[in-house]
Amino acid sequence: MDFVLYEVKCETDKSLDHHPELQPYEREIQAGASLTKKRIAVISDDSGENISAKNRMYCEMSAVYWIWKNTDHDWIGIEHYRRHLLVKPEMLTDDIDAIMPLPYICYPDEATQFLRFVSKDVFEALLKALKDLHPSEYEQYLKILYGKYQYTYNLMCVRKAVFEDYCRWFFEITEYMETMSDKIPEISNTRALSYVAEVLTNIYFMSHSDSLRIKHVEKAIFV
Repeated sequence: MDFVLYEVKCETDKSLDHHPELQPYEREIQAGASLTKKRIAVISDDSGENISAKNRMYCEMSAVYWIWKNTDHDWIGIEHYRRHLLVKPEMLTDDIDAIMPLPYICYPDEATQFLRFVSKDVFEALLKALKDLHPSEYEQYLKILYGKYQYTYNLMCVRKAVFEDYCRWFFEITEYMETMSDKIPEISNTRALSYVAEVLTNIYFMSHSDSLRIKHVEKAIFV
């Protein structure tokens, strides 16, 4: 079984007092590599098919895009330089499709949490994208958005087929939102899409909770 847990890091990351030694199945990948000459990882997101230049909009998702377009693994994991998903290869059994962090409880709901970081215009742009692209699932997506639980930080470990389906769905929506940036400059000149990313990751996995066999594990946060 080919399994890689990618630790996404960026040249602008704050230094940590403690960082664990990486396991053999973990690999560092530098996000936003096209925006700097400094290299902090062997793998960078600026080769092959990539959106590295959009890293300031997408944050860690520029690395996720690179992994989607340029790798081929049985299982793909995503974690961050200071947030690790505590998954191990022996957990990747035949009866599991995805391993996710324990959901975060939002008060009063995920939509309110999202609006703490983005404008109402961005929020409405997301709603429009979801409704235009996925009209038959829109009401289900709204229930999740106005629910209390959220998978945070875009941490995941999933089978290849799940990862590919998630990425196709995810980037179709964000690319559609990019077409609205003329009227909503915040979409292209801030990190708004990185906050959108967390919402979309949650919607994808919550909306597939009946069809995917999801296992939950703890995450570790380093400072």
